[in-house]
Amino acid sequence: MKLLLAAAVLVAPTLIGAQQQTSNPRTGWPCGARLDLSYFQVAEGSGGHLLLLAPEEIGDSATLLTALGSHRQTIFRLAGSLTFGVHEFPVPIDPSVDSAVFSISAQCLQVAHVLRPSGLPASGEGVTDLSNFRAQRMVIVARPEPGTWTIRIAGSGLAGVVAQARSAIAISEVRFAPAGSNIASAIPKGGVENVVRMQISGKVTDIQASVVSGEFRKIADLPLDPGETDGSYVSRFTPTAQGFRVMIAGKDAEGVAFQRLHAPLLTAR
Repeated sequence: MKLLLAAAVLVAPTLIGAQQQTSNPRTGWPCGARLDLSYFQVAEGSGGHLLLLAPEEIGDSATLLTALGSHRQTIFRLAGSLTFGVHEFPVPIDPSVDSAVFSISAQCLQVAHVLRPSGLPASGEGVTDLSNFRAQRMVIVARPEPGTWTIRIAGSGLAGVVAQARSAIAISEVRFAPAGSNIASAIPKGGVENVVRMQISGKVTDIQASVVSGEFRKIADLPLDPGETDGSYVSRFTPTAQGFRVMIAGKDAEGVAFQRLHAPLLTAR
């Protein structure tokens, strides 16, 4: 996993924490900064994280990096331009999640919340709230209760939302090969049908797959056939020029719904 820091004119995305947060004045960095989008694109394409930090905040970023690095399974990920108003994003947490990290940043971050399934803010025992950054916030929750958590954010500019977990349920691998070819790659071939092979870890049933955009909009279903080994699945997909992520959903051994994403935003070549 690549972890990229944004400083000076280098900017990036991520969203919310627990209680309310008010941004710095809109004329301050990074709200009034001119952004270099290449860093954002590298982070999205690699599945890494471009954290929106001021230069003087980088020295305090070790906890952010450690949390993201130790929560390897992606449950929700969205990145793009945030419009004015309040936005809410549901994040399904299943019983296999031992710990969850909700990472949020926005160029002009105004208000940010992480809400439990009950609707109450994430706070108290087992919650680490990292809120001492201008445009970056992170909430780490040990043993989060299963159910639909909510990330609520208000602000504008370049932004992103990421929810990651420590869990036995994971997309272990995704590979692509042009139909008729035995040469598989992590990057799909553009303009032709690709055979998609994925490996899924954990005890799961009723697996469904799809591809979603960087803004978490559904692009297409990926009908699955069983692969040659346990936990392996095969599908077919003809990618366009639009970037996409692979997403799976299903039920765990207890029949509870789960969701996972393959973190890189893939673009066919």
